[in-house]
Amino acid sequence: MKNIPVFAIDFEGSSKIGIVEYGVAELAGGEIVSAHTRICAPKRKIPRRDAEFFGISNDVAEKRAPFSDDLPLFCRMRSRGIFMAHNASVEDSLLRAALPSPGMVPDFARGGRTLEWAPWLDTCALARALFPETGGAKLSDCVRAFGLQERLGEAAEKFCPPHRRKWHCALYDAMACALLLARFLEFDGMENAGIAWLARYSGTSDAGQDRLF
Repeated sequence: MKNIPVFAIDFEGSSKIGIVEYGVAELAGGEIVSAHTRICAPKRKIPRRDAEFFGISNDVAEKRAPFSDDLPLFCRMRSRGIFMAHNASVEDSLLRAALPSPGMVPDFARGGRTLEWAPWLDTCALARALFPETGGAKLSDCVRAFGLQERLGEAAEKFCPPHRRKWHCALYDAMACALLLARFLEFDGMENAGIAWLARYSGTSDAGQDRLF
């Protein structure tokens, strides 16, 4: 776990318009060590309701390069580490729609190599499995439950564009996800949690044959 980077990812977009903003927070040694984010041109016009929700106008997005221009970055990241999201099936689906496979990459959870972006770590599933009292469904609720708002604000100041330091901005949400995992690993006994164990409790059924205790 300590030698394998975890890339917390959040996408703003949908299957119809594609990915209109991405955020990636690289977690290593319990700290966010790097970040990537940008607004991307949509596949089609962003509906007004979505534009208001994302805080991204068509005028701004249509001037940007499409998400496909940055797929090599995602392939490189996946070759180095494992991906993570809060409710990861959403990010996995959007990413696979853009590029079905990253090429042959290490399977850090199950061993060997794979052609998949998966397996993903999922902080939503982990919160529900390990801390059921938190509910786990809503990212902002988890951040409040684990007292991470101040740490998130500090990370946002360091890494996020000034106008994108709030919920439903891709990098802000990705950093919240990264800080949640870092907080989980601070609990007594969790220092022994490896990638395979975390993947198992994220919903990867054939991972996690090693045991935490």
